[in-house]
Amino acid sequence: MKKTELSFWLLLWALALYAAAYPFLKPAPVEDIASLADWQMPSKLEALDAADQRKLLKRLAYPVAMPELLPVPDFEQYKDVVEKKKAFFDYLLPFIERENARLLHIRQQIIEVQQKLQQQELTVEEYAFIFSLYDEFKLDYPDVDAEGFRLLLSRVDAIPADLVLIQAAKESGWGSSRFALEAYNFFGQWCFKAGCGLVPQKRSVGKYHEVAVFPHVAAAINSYFYNLNTFYVYEDLRQLRAKRRAEGEVAGHHLVTGLLRYSERGQDYVKEIHTMLKANTKHIDS
Repeated sequence: MKKTELSFWLLLWALALYAAAYPFLKPAPVEDIASLADWQMPSKLEALDAADQRKLLKRLAYPVAMPELLPVPDFEQYKDVVEKKKAFFDYLLPFIERENARLLHIRQQIIEVQQKLQQQELTVEEYAFIFSLYDEFKLDYPDVDAEGFRLLLSRVDAIPADLVLIQAAKESGWGSSRFALEAYNFFGQWCFKAGCGLVPQKRSVGKYHEVAVFPHVAAAINSYFYNLNTFYVYEDLRQLRAKRRAEGEVAGHHLVTGLLRYSERGQDYVKEIHTMLKANTKHIDS
């Protein structure tokens, strides 16, 4: 056999081996279970056998890995305003996208379970999945039925990244506030137990709130998503989102009016967020 012919057959053999092994060489999807917050852990886990426990945890896991947890950058170092804004958005965006990836991953599974129920009975694990989500998203609802799915899908949905970024910019002074630098608090989130956070220097007499402290930026963004997706004062925002979702895509400017109760400034706050969105979309998309 000639050398060139031997080389051809060796190459063909190698290609055949690679083709056979390829399905096993592809990286498995990320299933980041370890970074679930306590309130994200399924409440019905102990009711399941070991195999179903693994399946339920896999359902609820983050489908993308945790980005690198870095300290808050010194955004004041940027003399160019456009560079400063881009650095601010680049710092926060991976964590926002991660939260949205999990929400959309879970949302798709809810829809699949909903469709299955129209044809056949659900498994014990599927019921545990839905009831665990009722608990995670603070829904006091007793049944797995059409209304339960409607309520759940109104809460288990993404928040447009542009809206999250602009609120973070507004609430943290583009990452320069004391609370952003000392507590990773980019959204002005409060807590109400003595010692739970940082006491605002201008807190009014008779007020007892503190500004929440987070261990890292991922926790702060996670808490913000939980707030908007579960707290009763943002029901209008969730209804706006559900309406837009039924009609097509959801963008940040569709939901701004749902933030009316985010700030004591009310309508003035909504107008400011809308103005900031309009002015900074080009920097977010660049």
